[in-house]
Amino acid sequence: MSLKRKRVKAYVDALSNLMVVEDPSRDLAINVLKESLKSNGVEPFRGVSNPPDIYEKEMISLYVVGTRGLGIHQDYPEKFNKLFSNEVVYDEILRVLEGDDVNSMRERLKQLLGRDVSESDIAKVLRLAMVLYYLDFVSHEYVVKILKNVLNVFPEYIETVRRFTKFFIAIKISSDIANGVIKNKMMKEINKQLLSLNIGIPKAVPSDGYIREVAKILFNIPKNVINKILK
Repeated sequence: MSLKRKRVKAYVDALSNLMVVEDPSRDLAINVLKESLKSNGVEPFRGVSNPPDIYEKEMISLYVVGTRGLGIHQDYPEKFNKLFSNEVVYDEILRVLEGDDVNSMRERLKQLLGRDVSESDIAKVLRLAMVLYYLDFVSHEYVVKILKNVLNVFPEYIETVRRFTKFFIAIKISSDIANGVIKNKMMKEINKQLLSLNIGIPKAVPSDGYIREVAKILFNIPKNVINKILK
């Protein structure tokens, strides 16, 4: 079973266990998610860093599977909205950012939140976009549009956008290697540079070492394949 399928199974198991609890708390949800990932033998969805609050951040992945995959938000709306109140807001922000009217986005988001959008908000929303892409709910073109829109609307958060752009390129290249789309070093380098140019954010091209680490965490690609393509 692929690491992606194992990860999805862990999320589904966690949601199944939570929905039978009469009044689950968010702390319980985080613990159930942590144990489910461990029992399925997979790490949380992440890049190279492994922050102490990674399982709190992984609630975004649980939310994605619950909404896009299982429709649990419709079957258990009260329970779901209580557990994922933060993620519901991130999703609402994302839906604004996926639009075309860039000029009105900052003001619309301020009205939505009742305050200015913080860098932490942007990081969570970009993580949501990455999870949606990794789990095949959106295309890579969708993520490119989100990254571009965020940078246009919030240029002051360029470092966060750059960090997630680097992560996204690593996921895309790793996925293409896993699926046999990229077969050699030249194809890898061309795809990496073209994707970076398309997004248009300077200094956001991940090193081969970074891609190797992301591939190891998110995809189970044979070592001989990785070694043939990455430096």
